[in-house]
Parts: sequence; structure tokens; C-alpha cells
Amino acid sequence: MLLKVVHSTELEYSGLIAETVMELRMAPRQEQRQHRLSFDLSVGPPTHIRSYFDWLGNTVHTFSINGLHRRIKIIAASVVDTARRPAELPAIPDAWPVETAPDYTLFDFLQLHDPVADCPELTALAERLRPPSGSPLHELVLNVMTAIGNEFRYEQGITTATSVVSDVLRHGSGVCQDFAHLMIALLRKLNVPARYVSGFIYAGHRGYRGASQTHAWCEVYFPSCGWIGFDPTNGCVTGENFVKIAIGRHYRDVPPHRGVYRSNARETMKVEVTTEELAEVSARLVGERVLSLDVPVLNGNISGQYALGMLDEQVQQQQQLQAAPSTIAGAACRRRG
Repeated sequence: MLLKVVHSTELEYSGLIAETVMELRMAPRQEQRQHRLSFDLSVGPPTHIRSYFDWLGNTVHTFSINGLHRRIKIIAASVVDTARRPAELPAIPDAWPVETAPDYTLFDFLQLHDPVADCPELTALAERLRPPSGSPLHELVLNVMTAIGNEFRYEQGITTATSVVSDVLRHGSGVCQDFAHLMIALLRKLNVPARYVSGFIYAGHRGYRGASQTHAWCEVYFPSCGWIGFDPTNGCVTGENFVKIAIGRHYRDVPPHRGVYRSNARETMKVEVTTEELAEVSARLVGERVLSLDVPVLNGNISGQYALGMLDEQVQQQQQLQAAPSTIAGAACRRRG
């Protein structure tokens, strides 16, 4: 499936920002069944952008903005060719319990900590789902996914980006980030390696939840065939309409953007995601580009950029910034849904 994804983020601030340092995880992964054909990253105010691979092979872009600014805009546009067919689960021979030793590459995906920390409610639910020894592994995974769909409501506004599994279990509701964390925690509690996936989903004519924003699901390790994706929000095995951006132990490893800024200003955010299926690859397709958006910085010369009625306010804020403490905006991201 040939897909185009455009992910736009606008950050607005109530006052002047003296400095911003940010990292992005917005470039689709290059994998055996997913090929990134093009990636355009546009950022404003204009800045120098660097990139590197993190410890799990996710592409990370970093930049800093030092001129005084009140707005940041980021547009990540990708064209991706996917060939990820849903796995034929009954044909997989693996059984529970899973033997993972001595594969230390799976260690991090078996630990219960941070947003997927253990709690009594998790223990009780995991024990209820524990299968007899020798049961097909895929049946356990499907039972966990089905239990989440049957016993928890998809509801926005109940949890936040910092919510942990115990919050979801207490409220009985959440969004895709919460359901992915819950499925990961339950599987790890049963000693099945599971990891978090950040990405997008193309709905087409189907009513997938989370299709209009960044999405989250999980991947489960099967010893005979590797990692297979499961989306507990939509109760399905992932297919070619899923675009993987980043993998991690949990959400805190892979937010779309995260950074710090120096100011006392308040931040507001607007995020928009559009996905569409393409009929063919454009002849004008360019592999990867970094572009600049026309978002201004003040650089100490504000005459002519604002009306005279706003000039005194801007100068006053600029003077106050010299003595203002740093404000951390860690993992400043739109809520995943």
C-alpha cells in the first residue's frame, strides 16, 4: 500500500521564548515490510537540523532556536510503501510460557516500570487471563486484546499523556496510548516480550479509532517468527495500513516531539494528521529534504515587526527573560488517541 502522511504541529506561546531545544521522532522507520520513499521535514523559525539513530533504530531529528520567538511550526510529510500483511496466527507454532533466555535483547521488553509499572489490579487481571501451560501463544495474545476491548471504554479526556497503567485500570477507560500500555503490561506480567509502537493508521473506508491523529499499538515477540503488531484500540492485527514511526519500551521513549524552552510562557499546541492512499509514486518524489518555514524570530530587532501599541510589551518581556528561570517542557506532545 502506497501511503502519504502529513503530520503538522504548531506550538504557540503566551510570551517570548528565549531558547528552544527539541528532538523529533517523525520519520517512518525503514524495515523489511515498510519502505520510506520520501521524507520532508519543515521547521520554522528556520534552524539547522541534525539527525541520528537512537538505541532502537528510530530516526531522531534535533534542532535549537535561539532567537526570540513565540511560535514554532513543524511539518513532517512522508511517502511510505507498506507490505505488512496480517499474520496467519493459527499457523504459528509457539506456545506459552515463552522461553526467552538467554536473549538479552528482549530484557527491556519484559520489565514492568514507568508507565507500565506493576500494581495489584494488573496482577489480578493477568492471573485471570493466565492460560494453561502449553497453550498456543497467539491465543493468549488475542485473549488479552479481546479483554481490553470488552472491559475498557475508549474515551478521550479521562487520562493524560503522563497516565500510567494503574490509572487506566482504575478509570476503566482511556485512549490508544493507554490501551497499548495496558496490553504491554499484561503480556510482560505473563513473561511475554512486548514493545510500544508509535505511528499512524490509514482508515480508508473503515472506522478505525485514532486514524485522524498519531496512533499507538504494541508488538509481541513470537520466537519462531519475530515481532507481530496488535492494535488493542481497534481489536486487530496490524496490516499494511499501519505506518510505524518509532518503537520503544513505552510512550516515554518515543514522543513525536520533546524538548525544553527558556521562558515563563505557557504553551498551547495544535496537531493535525492527514493520511491518503496514492495510486502511484510521483516522478518528482525526492528522497529526504529539510526545509524552512517562514516563522519569524525577533533577534533583538523588533521595530517594524509589531504595531507600536505592542512594542512596549515585547520589550518589557524581553528584559524580563534575562532574569527568568528555565521552564522545562519535557515530552510536550499531543495526546495520543
